Amino acid sequence: MSIAAQLVGVSVRTNGVQRLSPTSIEIPAGRITAVIGRNGSGKSTLLSLLAGELAPDTGHVEIDGLPLAGLSARERAQRRALLSQERHVSFGFTVENVVSWGRVAWRGTPRSRDDQSIINEALIRHDLAHIRQRAVTSLSGGERTRVHLARVQAQQSALLLLDEADADLDLVTRQALDESLREHANSGGTVIVVSHDVARMRHACDDVILLREGAALMHGPAAEALNRSALRDAFGIDVPWD
Repeated sequence: MSIAAQLVGVSVRTNGVQRLSPTSIEIPAGRITAVIGRNGSGKSTLLSLLAGELAPDTGHVEIDGLPLAGLSARERAQRRALLSQERHVSFGFTVENVVSWGRVAWRGTPRSRDDQSIINEALIRHDLAHIRQRAVTSLSGGERTRVHLARVQAQQSALLLLDEADADLDLVTRQALDESLREHANSGGTVIVVSHDVARMRHACDDVILLREGAALMHGPAAEALNRSALRDAFGIDVPWD
């Protein structure tokens, strides 16, 4: 099994707080990995490190076997797409404008020839084609989330990093998201998703990284990682579980 990304002895400390203890994790390609833990446990920090948005204090991060620190911003964007929690758009860009941002990394390359068809496909997949000319600022929270999911899909990076992408979505759209992520993984891509919906992740993901106070308690198959004992260790309470 090939490795899509890995952290090697990585740690982060800011303002005297250990956001991530020294951690070494290998993320296999072709699978969906959920990152689960309490607020402040280090989930977003982990994703920011994998995206190259945050530099580690110790260790290093690799994508496709290449040190992330040695890649340009454009090279990173061609290899990974990040949907962070902060996705506010202040100006009246249209839905299609925002989705088209996902193609910026490929400008001037042969792959840019297909930009419009890729944008159209992303709009259709996320049920946005009928509002493509609407200003993003006029949309509901769930609609805005779908716009950014379409942007990430249009980027066509092998590694998808999604930080609570399901937070504003209804049940139907969450199911559509899960199906889209499974399709990406089945085609050889890799997904790392932060979510508080533990019950859903039990069925939607292949692997789980459980975090507590910046430390990785467990990394393994969902069936092994998501159990009463492990969840009690991660959350500090008894979690109802079938």
